[in-house]
Amino acid sequence: MNKTNTGMKEAGILLPLGVGFVMASSNDLRAAVGMGVAVLLALFFSAVVISALRKVIPQAAHLPIYILIITGFVSLIQMVMEAHFPGVVNMLGVHLAALSVSAVPYRDAEHVSGVMGEGPSVKTAIETGLLFTLVMAVCAVIREVLGSASIWGVAIPFMQDFRISALSGVFGGYLVLAIVFAVMRKISGKKETEKEDVAA
Repeated sequence: MNKTNTGMKEAGILLPLGVGFVMASSNDLRAAVGMGVAVLLALFFSAVVISALRKVIPQAAHLPIYILIITGFVSLIQMVMEAHFPGVVNMLGVHLAALSVSAVPYRDAEHVSGVMGEGPSVKTAIETGLLFTLVMAVCAVIREVLGSASIWGVAIPFMQDFRISALSGVFGGYLVLAIVFAVMRKISGKKETEKEDVAA
C-alpha cells in the first residue's frame, strides 16, 4: 500500500460512509470540530489496540471484537466530552453515540488496523482523522457563515441580510459536502497525474 496518500484515499472512502455525521454536524463549526475530534480519537485508539491484537483475533470474531473495542473508546470519548464540552455533546445528540456502530471506524479497523502493524495503522488513523476533521470544518464554516450568518456560534452582523437559509438544512448539507468532495477528488486526481508525468 502506498502510504504517502493513504490518509487522503481513506478519507475519500470514509466521507461517503460517514455522510450522516457530516450532515448532522456540519451546520455549526463547534459541532463539526467536536465530531471530527471524536472520530480522530476513535480511529487512533482503535488502531492502536486492533493492530496490536490483530494476530490473536480469530477471523470469525473480527466483527464483534472490533465493535466492542470501538464502542468502548467511543463511550469513553463521549463521557470525557460530556464532562468538559456538554454544549457540543448536546449539539451532536445521538450521532456521537452512533459513531460506535458507524462504518467510519469499522472500515478503518477492517482494512487498515486489522492487517497492518501498529506504526502504519496509527499513522493512517491520524491522517484519516485529521483530513476527516478538516473536511467537516470546511463544510461547517461554509454552512454556518453563509447559512446562519455566524461563526463558532457568534453572529456576524453584516451577513444577517445575506443569509442563504437553505444551506443550514439537509439540502444545503449535501450540496456543500458534494462541492467539497469534488474539490478533494480534483486535487487528488491532479496529484496522481503529476506523479505519473514525473515517473514517465
